[in-house]
Amino acid sequence: MAWPYEFASLTHEEKLLRRQSLDLYACIAHYSALAPALLFLLYRTLKHLALKVRPGSSSEQGRYSAVPRSPIVKAQRQSSSEQVASQWRRFVWWLSDDVYFAGSHWGQRDEWILGFIWTAWLLVLSVKGTGKDYFHLTKRFGAIAVSQLPIQYLLALKALNPIAWVFNSSHEHINRYHRVLGRIIYGFLWLHLLFYNIYFIIAGIWFKRILDTVVFCGVLASFGFHGVATTAMRKARDYSYRLFFITHLVVALFVPILLFFHASSARFYIAEAFAIFVVDLAVRRITTINSPSTMETIPGTSLVKVTSSIPLHKLAPFRATPGSHIYLSLPPQGRTTTVPSSKSGVFDYLYNPFTIATVDDEDGTISFIARVRNGPMTNVLSDFSSTKPQSPPESRKITLGIEGPYGTMTIHFNDLLAWGANKVLLVSGGVGATFTLPIYQALQSELPSAKLQFIWAIRGAGDATWAISNQTTGKSVLEDPNIQLFLTGDMGVGDDSDNAAGGAMELSSMRRANGRLTANHNHKRPNIEKIVDDMFRGSGDDSVAVIACGPIEMTREVRQRVRTHVMKGRRVWWHSETFGW
Repeated sequence: MAWPYEFASLTHEEKLLRRQSLDLYACIAHYSALAPALLFLLYRTLKHLALKVRPGSSSEQGRYSAVPRSPIVKAQRQSSSEQVASQWRRFVWWLSDDVYFAGSHWGQRDEWILGFIWTAWLLVLSVKGTGKDYFHLTKRFGAIAVSQLPIQYLLALKALNPIAWVFNSSHEHINRYHRVLGRIIYGFLWLHLLFYNIYFIIAGIWFKRILDTVVFCGVLASFGFHGVATTAMRKARDYSYRLFFITHLVVALFVPILLFFHASSARFYIAEAFAIFVVDLAVRRITTINSPSTMETIPGTSLVKVTSSIPLHKLAPFRATPGSHIYLSLPPQGRTTTVPSSKSGVFDYLYNPFTIATVDDEDGTISFIARVRNGPMTNVLSDFSSTKPQSPPESRKITLGIEGPYGTMTIHFNDLLAWGANKVLLVSGGVGATFTLPIYQALQSELPSAKLQFIWAIRGAGDATWAISNQTTGKSVLEDPNIQLFLTGDMGVGDDSDNAAGGAMELSSMRRANGRLTANHNHKRPNIEKIVDDMFRGSGDDSVAVIACGPIEMTREVRQRVRTHVMKGRRVWWHSETFGW
């Protein structure tokens, strides 16, 4: 089949018609991206109205559902509905399965399915109605890509994410689709660049056109997209996550400005994206709490405990939901000459996530645990915690920026309670317990009838000292028979680095003796398969919730074992959080 497109020369009227077509299809692409959210919002609204009207409806009064007397009929009804529910649970789990290629992790299946569907739709909009006009096709790729930028910025929002609100989700979950759409936009921009460069080279005007102001702005913008795509790669993020973050931030700010001068016809979408970015930045700055904070090093570990004061009228959201996290920044007033490392300009661009470990209502404080690594944020926290006790009080404190709380559990913790789990298994690795332990303690109060089991793999006994006291029950975690601790050493599953190797060495189960930790003489690593299978043992009607937080390898192993039971039709409430993505 011959190449259908030509370098057509158009009249002025034909160019106007082409411009109208470009604007139309870009508009369709833009608003069709909002259609799923609007339809789901309509569904939620109608459902809410139906629930409000139903109890007071006179037509419903006096009605009843006939209960069949025959046990066989009742069993058939229950069996039929349960089979449908079971199939649906399997399908939902299948959608969220991880995808691997050549031994590497490539996201989850639902990301690929939605990505393929949306790419196909945008390709249809890019090609339809272009005829044989090569320039129409080339411009259409660019117009369609730019029309998606406001949606891309919306998906990235933290403080005010309307997409997350509509779908009753969190920005962490929605951010997965931000990455998917980013790759799609990048692909369409590549096609736009490729087609134009082919024409410039064939026509012999590449050097002349590339230096034109309009074209050059587009070239500079493309370098920004290349930078984001490159630094977003796994190896680049492992090498320097802050390089990725800073590149992302700078490109998000300056690319719309460059595109504003590059494509005048797309300025509506560019202005929309830029406005979203600025409003989000302003809201986050306004809501960030400048908190006087104290740091203390946990002896024998690389952990730093940070305690931050929160105004009492702002403490309620932090108290409301266990397992939430904050984004930590170092404002200018927190940078002192006492700790030279705090004076670095890199802190203007850093917002590090930390899970809230405890909330103290009496003192009006929150605390979180940071493991010191090579990054500037954890290092400056360590530097402040290392200041000498005899130094002035102000030198032992630092003003930190606290933004939040955020997290999936801020949305779904009440759903977990309403779901009515009979059993709950919580699995943690390292400082991942700052997420799971508050949830465990809250469930002790909120679901007293549920069977709870808490598994915690740590490097050494010192890593557990921050959690010794249970504020909910007043007892030590070492006295709780439902909590099992495992020592991993330096390279076990409790290593909360991204590359932690689950089960790379034998583990020591920790027992309690006279209030102290002693190593079990049975040296073995925690058997995730047995732990999960034991939790599902018993009645097949039991509803089991499984929550995991830790190294990626650990959470994937737990999920793989839980998957077996989901595919058998068991009711499972699953949630996992990992270090990095």
